[in-house]
Amino acid sequence: MYLLNVLPLIFLVILNRIQPISSIAVGVGEAISLYNGTDKIAVLSGENFSSTVYQSKTAWAVEFYASWCGHCRSYANTYREVAATAWPWRMIVRIGAINCHAGANLNLCRQHGVRGFPTIRLIRPEAVFDNSSKAIVIPATDAIYVTRELIRQLDNMHRRYKSWPDFTPANRVIFEELYARAPRTTKLLLLVFEKREDTTGRQLMLDFSKYRDQMTIFRTTTDGRLWRKLHVNNTDIPSLFVILKNRTAQRIPVQQNKSLDADNRGVFNRAIRLYIHQTNSITNFNDQEFDAMDQIRKTLHNKRLMRQSAKNREYIEANIDRNTTRRKVNMIDLELVLSHMFRQEIPQFKSIRGQAYDALIQWITILTQYFPGREPVMNYLERLLSKVKEQSDGFSGSEFQQIVDVKTSDAYLPTNHNRYQHCAGSQPQYRGYPCALWLLFHTLTVSQYQKELRQIDVREIPLAIKGYIKHFFMCRECSKNFMKETLNITELDTTNKQEAILYLWKIHNHVNERLHTDITEDPKYPKVQFPSKFLCPTCKIINTNEFDISNTMDFLLHYYSESNIDSTLISKEYHLSNYSSNRPEDLISKMEFIDGTADRSVITRYLPDIVQQYPLNSFLLFLILIIGISRHRHCKAKRKRYTL
Repeated sequence: MYLLNVLPLIFLVILNRIQPISSIAVGVGEAISLYNGTDKIAVLSGENFSSTVYQSKTAWAVEFYASWCGHCRSYANTYREVAATAWPWRMIVRIGAINCHAGANLNLCRQHGVRGFPTIRLIRPEAVFDNSSKAIVIPATDAIYVTRELIRQLDNMHRRYKSWPDFTPANRVIFEELYARAPRTTKLLLLVFEKREDTTGRQLMLDFSKYRDQMTIFRTTTDGRLWRKLHVNNTDIPSLFVILKNRTAQRIPVQQNKSLDADNRGVFNRAIRLYIHQTNSITNFNDQEFDAMDQIRKTLHNKRLMRQSAKNREYIEANIDRNTTRRKVNMIDLELVLSHMFRQEIPQFKSIRGQAYDALIQWITILTQYFPGREPVMNYLERLLSKVKEQSDGFSGSEFQQIVDVKTSDAYLPTNHNRYQHCAGSQPQYRGYPCALWLLFHTLTVSQYQKELRQIDVREIPLAIKGYIKHFFMCRECSKNFMKETLNITELDTTNKQEAILYLWKIHNHVNERLHTDITEDPKYPKVQFPSKFLCPTCKIINTNEFDISNTMDFLLHYYSESNIDSTLISKEYHLSNYSSNRPEDLISKMEFIDGTADRSVITRYLPDIVQQYPLNSFLLFLILIIGISRHRHCKAKRKRYTL
């Protein structure tokens, strides 16, 4: 009987020793890697970064990204294409990626000065720390441009490493000296004539770097001795010659494309491989990986074309998941988006000073005034604002993180939310933080309107939002697009109290229109013009595709109002979060003990919430306890049998 009384207490004590599932990604949802073993990309993390990248014998190009970032997901296929192109270069440079959204990687991304996603940094060979990494400018979509920028960065550091190809143009070399400049083991010597800014020759050197002991490639970019010797002029380039051992030259026929925007590397690469096969000039030559990489690039290119053609397809509104669109705004999402901002995004920055500091003050001020939160969260925001204002000279990201981690029994922002509700996607990579961010923006504008103030500054919230997006939103492309969308923000009609609500609603629909059928779009929840006909049958003018502004305004005021926010899940965990932490030992300390046994009514009250918070752990412990009870009864029965 005594065992049955103390079993719940034992349950709690054991549970206290187990790390809660939610702590894997505290308050930020699931951090899913955008890359896997099928990509030619090393998946890096805080655990393997140092041992893999630092003191490596090769250079490393590393993409710092966040899995929630829409542009990062859109960019992933571009980076896969870059990795496929650079796979034959792996003796010189490796391609890697790290997800900064994973909590364990946050400090590493901060150390590397990442101020937006995606960011590619090139780290030199044998680097001890990121003391000489260079940022590579990322073009929006084209893998060719990214590859060229990577080549230029490698060119800037190639003189330090003797085992690397010599990218320096052989402009002052006479024809007879070419073999003298090549390694003695050279069996095949090639010469590329090209413009100085062209990267074809350097890319070919990297392509065949595996065979550098047998094969040497030079490039020449100035009309000089070599050009006159081989009768090459500017109308002939780019062109390719093989320099024979008898000091004669033979042009390798290549279909020329004189545009700098063209990818000549492919046709030159295939021409060289064909020549090697025909002449058997390289021992143990195997070019199958080139064919495999070409196939990968072709597949990725076709996917991009398919997405572009999908833009032209008419969308049928009936495909919307109506159960999801019925959902109310959920307080879990609103608190979770604040948690992500304060605990993940803002701490990412090494320094928060000047305009960034002012934007942060403005943003938190707006939250204290208009966020429709419960009392402990509002207390938390007010104290956070006070603490931030005390640091008038600004602070580092890590110092800000220490500020936001302070909580008391009456002022806290929960850390045990780990899954979006209204903004949950059909797969972990969809919706989430960006969706909840828009949810927060709309909720703030409606909250301001419904404060029933005689006068409101309709530009106050849009300007605060713009400041946050400009200085802290880590998705580079998204931030840049938002700045374009809000160029006219100072022209808002200050006499119209509805202006801020309608302004952000229109911008959001512009974004939805741009991203419809994009790779970032959740196929189950397409980005349509909001609200849909299903949600608001009267929001569009009959027989047109135009919105009725009056009816739409009424809908927005209801949909994003405080009365339409679902807080049922919040209330279930409220008494757990009301203490300084959510650990089981805090619950144990609150239980009453009478005659050495725990008060069952108290335990009964807390156990359902604990099971909800620790589902897997609870199930395993339940099995252990059942086995324990069974063994206890079995032993008791055996003792009775032997005492008869």
